[in-house]
Amino acid sequence: MSDRDVFLREYTSALAEDGASVLVGAGTSMAAGYPSWKGLLQEIAGDLGLEIEDVDDLTAVAQWAIGADHSNRTTVLNAIREQIEPDHAIPSALLSLARLPIREVWTTNYDRLIERAFGELGRPVDVRANQEQLALRKRRAGAVRIYKMHGTIDAVDDLVISTEDYELYRQRRGAFLGLLHAHLTGMTFLFVGMSLTDPNVRHVLALLREHFPTTPPRHFMIARRPQRADFGSDDAHAARLKRHDYWVRDLRRYGLVVVEIDAFAEIDELMDELERRVARRRIWMSGSWPLDAGDSSAGFVHDVARAIGRRIGSTDLFMLSGAGLLVGSASLSGFLETMQGRGEWDFDRRLVVRPFPQPVGDAEPDRQHWAELRGELARLAGIVVFVGGAKIESGGLVSATGVFEERALADGRGAFLLPVGATGGAASVIANELLTSALPSTGSKALCIVGTRIHGRHRRQG
Repeated sequence: MSDRDVFLREYTSALAEDGASVLVGAGTSMAAGYPSWKGLLQEIAGDLGLEIEDVDDLTAVAQWAIGADHSNRTTVLNAIREQIEPDHAIPSALLSLARLPIREVWTTNYDRLIERAFGELGRPVDVRANQEQLALRKRRAGAVRIYKMHGTIDAVDDLVISTEDYELYRQRRGAFLGLLHAHLTGMTFLFVGMSLTDPNVRHVLALLREHFPTTPPRHFMIARRPQRADFGSDDAHAARLKRHDYWVRDLRRYGLVVVEIDAFAEIDELMDELERRVARRRIWMSGSWPLDAGDSSAGFVHDVARAIGRRIGSTDLFMLSGAGLLVGSASLSGFLETMQGRGEWDFDRRLVVRPFPQPVGDAEPDRQHWAELRGELARLAGIVVFVGGAKIESGGLVSATGVFEERALADGRGAFLLPVGATGGAASVIANELLTSALPSTGSKALCIVGTRIHGRHRRQG
């Protein structure tokens, strides 16, 4: 099995078990258009009469510019703020990362990219950028906690930039190191955009090596292999490639498995594949049914939805719901009853609900908001179960068009479709369509299922 396959399998499991985290480095910021650390200090080096390419210790450049008496620190910080403060476009890899079920993110970056990525998806964040903030309680339930171990551009006077800042790091910010060590011990990390040259990160990795000399916790890192186009000659490329290979093998001592890529665009592909694998563990209950249908159909749809909810609750799978009329409440009831019966209480992890606001009286629904909610659920779901899907219109029962919209969105994401045709409404229409569709219904690449058993009655209706 390749390192890529190991990463996708194990990191997906860690995400599902609420045991995954990320450490984001400068590479992601550079992908958004921010300068590298070398680029950040280039102008400062020029003011000192230095060529930045001739300097190996970049933090020393900041230290020399600041001076022993700190008289020029404000000047250096202002130069850095001018380059970091503007908001650049968020890389797609960070948006994919923000859609993953991650509760904590670590970064050595100063910019706001990570906060903005979660904000784009409506996920609240709780930023901890100095040692004192680590002792504060979480201010917002469900917020993703972001540890900015080198500070944030929002508090530019507190950035870690110089040799002295690194030398006094354990005195001023040592709690970050202890907490990062604890997280690296108990969670599975993905290192993204990291070169592992940061002294603080290397210090924590050395502690892991010290505490786990033979069986270190396994983590993963995405790294680009040196490409011929990056070098002026075959010899230079071969030399760098050899050094890279030794570096990759050596990182195994720390439990770090390197997933190698040839182009940075592959990071987007890996993030997208991760997102899809996590989605396969999530089942979206799509459907609705009017309570005043005038016959026994509502009771039947209720019982089916509740039974499916119970079945999902008895597994380790996740449940998604738009809280559709009758189907939503019945499936949620069955799901929660089963989880409680099993003594499981991690509802916040296994249940995602996006209720569709219902209009009152003759008011029109907010269809734009409904479309956004459907789009989010389709993005999160890998399996969609369609139950019912009907409404009363002009005194008669008709299929709910919203369920057809949800089917189209799920189709577009490559989700597995499972319409329970026996429940009628849109589910029956979708089932009949799938009976004659070209979508595979058997084997590892199946995208739908044909044939279900409802209350002991077998129906060839998907």
